[in-house]
Amino acid sequence: MGVLIEETLELASKKFSSFGFNEEQVAQLLVSGKKDLEKELDKLKILIMEDSVDIETINDSLHALKGLLYNMGNTEAGDLMNDLRNEKDSAEEIIAIKKILEL
Repeated sequence: MGVLIEETLELASKKFSSFGFNEEQVAQLLVSGKKDLEKELDKLKILIMEDSVDIETINDSLHALKGLLYNMGNTEAGDLMNDLRNEKDSAEEIIAIKKILEL
């Protein structure tokens, strides 16, 4: 999970700077983005650890993560979240999510 966040923050910093934001604005955007990512990743972690897994709720969380990642410039990770949402085998989806979350 930490690797995903750090990679995303690095990409976001470059993306936001390229849009013309000054250093202070970039720093504020990164703090906000990191907080949102951590919140959604923590939510996802709780969802996949439950005894009765609700795939629809997990897919909602993956959708939210996809949007955050795309907005922050990490399209590769965003695409992965989208691919996971489209996974037909929920057991495989959970295994892949656990790997991303480093569980």
